[in-house]
Amino acid sequence: MIRKLKEQWRELRSAPPGKRFRLRYEKRSRERGSPAARIAWSALSVLLILAGIVALPLPGPGFVPIAIGLALLAQESAGVARFCDRAEVAIRKRLGR
Repeated sequence: MIRKLKEQWRELRSAPPGKRFRLRYEKRSRERGSPAARIAWSALSVLLILAGIVALPLPGPGFVPIAIGLALLAQESAGVARFCDRAEVAIRKRLGR
């Protein structure tokens, strides 16, 4: 499982900015797993996002679980994948990268 996660991370990093998440979504949609696994993956993603939102006013990195949850959810939703691609480009532009 760790090997698979590392491979997915390398694929995500090697894809061009602004297309990373849509490419990952398209690849994942061709591989479609069982409906139960997809629902569990989506539920985990939503829980991470909600945990990040709850953690925002607390000291510590509240944005990290939100970003991870969105990245995971982008594998199951084309709309979220498009949002993540646009957000990445906007953040990179703002940071000057």
